[in-house]
Amino acid sequence: MDVREASASYSGLTELPGGAVSLGYKQTEVGLIPEDWQFATLLSLAGSSKDRFDDGDWIEAEFLAPAGIRLIQTGNLGIGRFVDKETKKYISEASFEKLRCKDVLQGDLLVCRLAEPAGRACIVPSLDDARAITAVDVTIFRPVPAIADKYFLLQYFCTSQWFSAVSDRCGGSTRSRIARGTLGQIEVPIPPTLAEQQAIAEALSDADALIESLEQLIAKKRQIKQGTMQALLTGKQRLPGFASDWVANSLGDLSSIRGGGTPSTTQSQFWDGDILWCTPTDITGLKGKKYLSDTNRKITAQGLQSSSAELIPANSIVMTSRATIGECAINVTTVATNQGFKNFIPFDEVDVEFLYYLLLMQTEGFIRLCAGSTFLEIGKTQLASFEVLAPPTKAEQTAIATVLSDMDTELAELETRLAKTHQLKQGMMQELLTGRIRLVRPASSVVPLPKKNESQAATTKKHNPQINEAVVIAALTRHFGSEDWPLARVRRTKLAYLLHRHAEGQAVGFLKKAAGPYDPSIRYKGPEGIALKKGYVRTRHNGKYEGFVVSENIAEAEAYFEKWYGADVMAWLEQFHMRKTEELELLTTVDMAVEDLRREGKSISAGAVKQLIHDHPEWKPKLDRVAFSDAGIAGALAECQALFAS
Repeated sequence: MDVREASASYSGLTELPGGAVSLGYKQTEVGLIPEDWQFATLLSLAGSSKDRFDDGDWIEAEFLAPAGIRLIQTGNLGIGRFVDKETKKYISEASFEKLRCKDVLQGDLLVCRLAEPAGRACIVPSLDDARAITAVDVTIFRPVPAIADKYFLLQYFCTSQWFSAVSDRCGGSTRSRIARGTLGQIEVPIPPTLAEQQAIAEALSDADALIESLEQLIAKKRQIKQGTMQALLTGKQRLPGFASDWVANSLGDLSSIRGGGTPSTTQSQFWDGDILWCTPTDITGLKGKKYLSDTNRKITAQGLQSSSAELIPANSIVMTSRATIGECAINVTTVATNQGFKNFIPFDEVDVEFLYYLLLMQTEGFIRLCAGSTFLEIGKTQLASFEVLAPPTKAEQTAIATVLSDMDTELAELETRLAKTHQLKQGMMQELLTGRIRLVRPASSVVPLPKKNESQAATTKKHNPQINEAVVIAALTRHFGSEDWPLARVRRTKLAYLLHRHAEGQAVGFLKKAAGPYDPSIRYKGPEGIALKKGYVRTRHNGKYEGFVVSENIAEAEAYFEKWYGADVMAWLEQFHMRKTEELELLTTVDMAVEDLRREGKSISAGAVKQLIHDHPEWKPKLDRVAFSDAGIAGALAECQALFAS
């Protein structure tokens, strides 16, 4: 049941006064779901057939063979994906017949009954092996195709609701597992048509495709960085402008090496002060990030004096020296460490970033120095005499560090994007798998939104649309422009589109142009001129491009903006502050395409969006750009569905 106006954002729930259940929805143990959705047990979705819902086989070690029929193990089942591993197990054809094993086929849905976590599932991909079986703790689930789409079910099997339902039914004192019979009785929410199930699965699969492509890109970039480190930090590859021979130095020649200590934990006056006190957990918590700016625990000056801990000045390197050896970070502020560290204070002629990367390359050598020890630990004397090759000038050190730092920055940006994509996917799952967003129009009639009452309508004062856009221009310039980086028209247009889509559910007047959605009336019918004339903004050229910066009457425009739109709109738009203009172009283009498809009553998918872009003469060239790759479009679609879900 569609409960939105035609111009609203992606179809979602309509909240009713007093917390009542929304129109067209019913309350269930998993929350609100559409009235036309049903709950079904896994066994019923398999037609109550053992051939479609059965366990794998019990394979003793004596039946394993070096080759033959592949044994899919519980470790091959990830959350929503098949995890192939280098080590594989097999049984022979004879053992297969003797044990009366069951074939696992490409496309089968496998559900692991064994923690951790129990309930994780995947679909069997195409394997190099001709035949396969699976372990006894894995259920082979073949839903009846006419009833349920396995890809929809796989997406549901990745939700917290699913894992909670399975966990609540697990038993076992040694290893937690769920019985197949119990698993089969778990109910899951099912949309009424295969078309809706498939549309949901495709939308979520598009997000999965982007996640996978980002993971692959990050892995590739890490490999490239590792190779670059091997080349630059050994002198095998030299940067332009540097030719002097590298020289052998001990680490003691490059830095002053200091240790750490722990104040007595029984003396409360030594703790909870203002001195950062670093432990190995603080370093591992950075997950490979370069800079340390805070620690979980802090000590007092009295605690520092009572122990062997030392103050390590900012822009030094803290390195773990016990058990886990060689984990490094650059401290951006003064710290102390516990005794599990050796810390390097670089001399003036040494670039700290270069030394950081150089130390990362020495981990294997450091560990070799500990050979024969029961408990791995490397001492200050050993480190001070440890020899490394280094450029003779700080300039070359800095140049090398700059190259590697730029690669780290690129990796960090990709990892941030990956984390955000994971968050978007989680949001999409919550909305799509509970029916809060409907990608396919339900068969029942449309229910109109409740009309605004007269008092509400009276408070919404109409104002000139050109003045409105002049105020929007000013507000965007205030928040996204600066003297150094004026807000250019192309970027401002994308931000204005997103603002209107969020605040009003539609972006009126925007046309399909080469640079994405563009409203020519903003430039040629007054709003820009009004904003300039009223002193809201002024034009500035920063030497590279021209754009708007705020002018003397910006406060007036801000007051109008807050009155008409409120403060929350700009707070929402802030999430795009650091996004590249090309990324905004991709996002707004995909959203405009989605709205076109929706108006035409067509299914929403990355493929449909790509086809619409292809069919428009001004948009078709976009598909030749990397940003508009299949993965890029899929990611933008996932983000749009999360951004405009309500």
